[in-house]
Amino acid sequence: MWGMKQGPRIIWESTRALAKFIGADVENLTLTENATTGTNTVIKGQRYSPGDKILLSNHSYAAVINQAKITVQDNPGTELVFFDIPFPIRSKVDILAAYKGALERHEQIKLTVIDHIASSSCVVFPIKELTEMCHQHGVIVVIDGAHATAQIELSIEEYGADYYVGNLCKWLVLPQSAGYLWVHPRHQARLQPLLTSHDCFDPFYRTRFYPTLNRDLISQVLVKDALEFYEELGGVKAIASRNSQLLTKAAAMLSEAWGTELLEVSPDCRAPMAVTLYLPRKLEEAYSGLGRIDLMYDLHVKGVCVRAFFKEGMALLRISCHIWNDWEDFEKVRDKVSELLEEVRGPPRNSPGYYFVPRPETKEVDQNSSMTNGSTKNGVH
Repeated sequence: MWGMKQGPRIIWESTRALAKFIGADVENLTLTENATTGTNTVIKGQRYSPGDKILLSNHSYAAVINQAKITVQDNPGTELVFFDIPFPIRSKVDILAAYKGALERHEQIKLTVIDHIASSSCVVFPIKELTEMCHQHGVIVVIDGAHATAQIELSIEEYGADYYVGNLCKWLVLPQSAGYLWVHPRHQARLQPLLTSHDCFDPFYRTRFYPTLNRDLISQVLVKDALEFYEELGGVKAIASRNSQLLTKAAAMLSEAWGTELLEVSPDCRAPMAVTLYLPRKLEEAYSGLGRIDLMYDLHVKGVCVRAFFKEGMALLRISCHIWNDWEDFEKVRDKVSELLEEVRGPPRNSPGYYFVPRPETKEVDQNSSMTNGSTKNGVH
């Protein structure tokens, strides 16, 4: 009975508090498990015709790319179209020009997913201008704000997008399974949740998306408390300012220590609490034949948890900074990456031409790591 009587009231209070925080009309907002649930709901929930296209960029999140691939696979005659937003990005003008070119080259684009802050490159996209541009071409705009909520101030109603999805388990540091989906009123009548249940025919959008009662809703119950705590810490502006200053100095220190550079993104397009930089060439050679998971694992064993990935043959590292991080955390990242550099050697017998760190059957992970995922002391999301 709690879920039927008290649950809706508490979820409503959480939704109302979140709406105020992100600049949204509460009637257009519903809580979800995460941003991936939101993008799945929207991308797969459209009606496609032969010739329709989905437009994504080289900054798009891997899970979103997979959702688009599955959608195209399930809708014969549709197509997934990619375009590049190359580096260096000198200003938002470069992003707008790349999008303009893609829209002009490809006809019948049905939908595009635009990152608010790209997960890997940490680029902040000019979503309001991009939305206006896409709408001029009749394109449905989905904003992927997984990394935006609580990292930058939001005014979702002002962006003019068709859909906006976000996470609360990243920068707002709630437990997993906390996200949201904002839907413009013109799309609410026919949008259905991924899981069909008792309220699927309810005329009200938010009622249709009320979570099923056999799920653990504690993350959604705690939204209001998390928002109050975030404000007690200073709010988005103060937290972002503090973290940005520390991160800027840390990124400069790391790039100097490793002899590398930051990803070429102008300051006005760079996220305040996360930054991407190149890894030394030697590590790139060592792990290009193995993969980013191996690289992240070997660093995790040394007590640091950071996001590593490969783009166009280059090895990159994303570091981030939140309220629990201090300078010593980034010094540890510097030292452990440098330590790994000294350890790589090769070529191994099973992978000609590459260096690697021989992996024992078991490894002890440093339990005192100051750069771990989740709501502990952390440097990456």
